[in-house]
Amino acid sequence: PAEQAWENARRLAEDVFNDPNELWRVIADYSEEEWQSKWQTYKLHRFPAAHKRVWRIGRAIVNDYAGDARKIWEGQHVGEVRGRLDKLGVGEQIGRMIIGALIDTGHIRGIGDVKADIHVRRVLGRILVGQMLSAEDAVDFARTMCPSNPWLLDNPLYWIGKQVCSARDPNCQACYVSDFCSFYENQKSQGKG
Repeated sequence: PAEQAWENARRLAEDVFNDPNELWRVIADYSEEEWQSKWQTYKLHRFPAAHKRVWRIGRAIVNDYAGDARKIWEGQHVGEVRGRLDKLGVGEQIGRMIIGALIDTGHIRGIGDVKADIHVRRVLGRILVGQMLSAEDAVDFARTMCPSNPWLLDNPLYWIGKQVCSARDPNCQACYVSDFCSFYENQKSQGKG
């Protein structure tokens, strides 16, 4: 879960490494084998490959940006930042989340896409077509619905999915978009709403 990922990152940076000025350099100073041996100790991610990805990204930030991740986005437009994140191998969905966060915090200006996670795909899909969307379709629909900045839909869709539009037991009566929701209309027509 996202909350756990944020807490794991905080714990590693602050509790394990004592909040160093050059966090990426601390990570990159490990050999690959040493870093992998810390997978169970650091508990950053449940999968060893994701743990290794943090080290690989840290190495790239040290090598390409002198350890200063701000150099990825400072003075850059969204397209350049997206390209740099792709080169780092952060992944498409995490890259979208990073760009959205940078837009939200005023570090960059531009248009971002939704991070088409399971909640966004489920909520947007249920509203529009009555069922889960693919990641590609969720991004396309969000771009159509909010062409000025699809990223603006990400947070509301995520929280609807977390709080009321659960996978197994959605609380449609508590949802403020139920009047426009294809899934809810279908549930009512089947006597389930």
